Amino acid sequence: MSKGYDWLAPWYDWLAVMAVGKQIQKAQLKWLPFLKDRKKLLILGGGTGWVLPYIFQINPNLVIHYIDASSKMIAKARMNAGNSSLIQFIAGTETDVPDQDYDALLTCFYLDLFTEPELKTLIDRLKSRMNQHGIWLATDFETHTLWQRLKVRLMYLFFYVITGLKPKALPAWHKAMVNAGCVSLENHYTRSGLIRSVVFLVKNK
Repeated sequence: MSKGYDWLAPWYDWLAVMAVGKQIQKAQLKWLPFLKDRKKLLILGGGTGWVLPYIFQINPNLVIHYIDASSKMIAKARMNAGNSSLIQFIAGTETDVPDQDYDALLTCFYLDLFTEPELKTLIDRLKSRMNQHGIWLATDFETHTLWQRLKVRLMYLFFYVITGLKPKALPAWHKAMVNAGCVSLENHYTRSGLIRSVVFLVKNK
């Protein structure tokens, strides 16, 4: 699957805006101010890293572990990171998350890569890497109309052809997060309602 994303890397951000408009970027920026007082951030499935300069504007001292399966995406993210020495780039997936005590996690259009059972396992795995007061900033698609469901279905078909993505339907990611014990602190929908951005408080027993 990473080879497909390698091929997409040069055009990925442009394709995203063409597919759903600039709302896809605004949604990812919405809750970044919550990172202001955080110490260590995990970014999972970060893509091209276009968001990194915005993060460092908010918190220039934030230590970041940046994970993506695509080496070409990471190469672009390195350029977007500038000369920062606070980022560690890791070519991998959720199984390669370091055994750290993160107080912040960022996933943008990552939870939609998993089936419902896989998502539960993923959430439990990532929660175990976060401290008691960790926050999880999650942005992803959510459908409410027939047109939105059709649009998302076409996007899944596109990524299946290009990357071999196996899931064919959008998981109920917000419900899965809540069922896993995460508490929704802030919630925002784009104007069309297609994209939802949430700040979760991660509660570990």
